[in-house]
Amino acid sequence: MSNAEKFIIHAERILTPTFEPPVRGLDMKRVEEYLDKDIVIEDGKIKDIRPHKSADIKARLVTPGLFDAHTHIPFVGSRAKEFYMRARGKTYLEILQAGGGIHYTSTLVKQTSEDELYNVSARYIKEFTKHGVVGIECKSGYGLDKENEMKQLRVIRRLRDTLPNKIIATFLGLHARPKDKSVTDYIAEMKELLKDISEKNLADFVDVFCDKGAYLPEELEEFFNFAKSLGFKVRLHADEIENVGAAKFGARLNAVSVDHVLKVAKEDIQEIAKSQTIVTLIPNTSFYLGEPFAPARELIDAGIPVALGSDFNPGSSPIFMPSFVMHLAIRFLKMEPEEILTAYTVNSAYLLGFTSGIVRPGYPADLVLWKTSEFLDIPYMWQENFVEHVFIDGRMVL
Repeated sequence: MSNAEKFIIHAERILTPTFEPPVRGLDMKRVEEYLDKDIVIEDGKIKDIRPHKSADIKARLVTPGLFDAHTHIPFVGSRAKEFYMRARGKTYLEILQAGGGIHYTSTLVKQTSEDELYNVSARYIKEFTKHGVVGIECKSGYGLDKENEMKQLRVIRRLRDTLPNKIIATFLGLHARPKDKSVTDYIAEMKELLKDISEKNLADFVDVFCDKGAYLPEELEEFFNFAKSLGFKVRLHADEIENVGAAKFGARLNAVSVDHVLKVAKEDIQEIAKSQTIVTLIPNTSFYLGEPFAPARELIDAGIPVALGSDFNPGSSPIFMPSFVMHLAIRFLKMEPEEILTAYTVNSAYLLGFTSGIVRPGYPADLVLWKTSEFLDIPYMWQENFVEHVFIDGRMVL
């Protein structure tokens, strides 16, 4: 079906956030429920939600489509040996210093053709789609030089042009400290590259890994201000390994988001709460690295809007299933199911720049049809894929 055709879904149950984003505090728990309704889709949008009359298809549960606010696609290769090293006590930084980590994946990306990088990445995104993800952020950051960072960004543009998903591109040139030049020279090189990226319209966001062993706030202010002057929105990997003041630095920069924040301090939370910055929570990484989980309850209770992401990457989170992210969010982040639905839909969509994530007339028909009527089944039995159909802009893509 094309998105211009009229299509009607009979939903036994609809669950949807109700507030315009960014949704924060107690409003994250306020999810609306409809029973025995038809969702009328026309021209790619939801035209009406009416009492059931007739329909083209039936679903036990309909929710907004999911948006993964943080991934590291495109990449290639496995870091299975690092998984074993980590299980035997090696830390993230020790693995990086031993030649593993980001630089290892960077070597593989540099050796891979653009076509192969695209093919591998397209397969990954298709797997995300099968699990209800309609929108996704993709990053560079495994090129670590001009030629290969641009290669990654071209692949992301090709993914956006050829796949139905709503894809946003992020430039993460400052993902790891350089091995063959000074930090000052490398930052200057990446700053110069921003001009080329801007002229070719290859990225929407600029991100930096701001943490111990990567880049520190005092090294980044000029770089971020220059990125903002070119029209880029900015975000940070912040305080994942150690608290270096990255989260509060991001808030002062008016970053769109600060991500991870495993080691964020109470006083930092207060500062973020005064800003418009969203926090992207990524429990997969804590689980995989054996690190403490981010203080989600404190963040939400402070009135900070929260999004969710998988951090899908070959080293610290080779996990893409939203159901497992939800499972960890309930168990370890102590989030409520309604907060998880809000974070994974309307807040993540808003963070990425999309108007989506609510089942309401006038909104894009970005929808997931589930095989269960109980939303809690999804994180409870996370290994079971309950997705039956996925709609993006009114078009059934699964």
